[in-house]
Amino acid sequence: MAPPVDDFGGLVTRATRLWTGNFGNLLILSLVFVLVCWIPIANVGFLAGYTRAILKVARGEKAEAGDIFRAWDCFGDLFVYLLLVLVAQFALNHVPGIGQVAGFALAVVVAPGMYGIIDRRMKFMDAFRWSLDAIKGDFVGWLLAVLVGGIFMAVGAVLLGFGIIITLGWGSLVMALQYDRERPRVIIL
Repeated sequence: MAPPVDDFGGLVTRATRLWTGNFGNLLILSLVFVLVCWIPIANVGFLAGYTRAILKVARGEKAEAGDIFRAWDCFGDLFVYLLLVLVAQFALNHVPGIGQVAGFALAVVVAPGMYGIIDRRMKFMDAFRWSLDAIKGDFVGWLLAVLVGGIFMAVGAVLLGFGIIITLGWGSLVMALQYDRERPRVIIL
């Protein structure tokens, strides 16, 4: 069960503290990711590696730039997942009037599934199902995480373009922490 939505401010505060406390490391991770993410098809594996590195930081572990190159175990399922989402986004963006809003709604709905594939090694169909369940459990939390995380990332991109390496980690941490709210907790009896 996810914490109440009013705790989202605490999530952003925690993301900000992690971002400032790991600024140099996140800057290097983001720089390496931005340099390699332009390689077609392989960028899916690099996205998985970057996401795993961000999850490490969110969980208080040390992430390394090499982590970006170590996530090929989920490549196939993540590739199919993202390809299906991309096709759906393309179709939605061509719907007059509500296409852009529907595209954003789709981005929110599928966000948890990407983490499920990368972190839990889910199959792509299981990730779609789990993503819907996660959204049903905390729609507003995921909506805010995708919106606020996206704004943080966009601020860097707007600042001379290369500023994305500064803010990419911050926005990614917001979404990673939201995902960690959804992860089932292990209860030891």
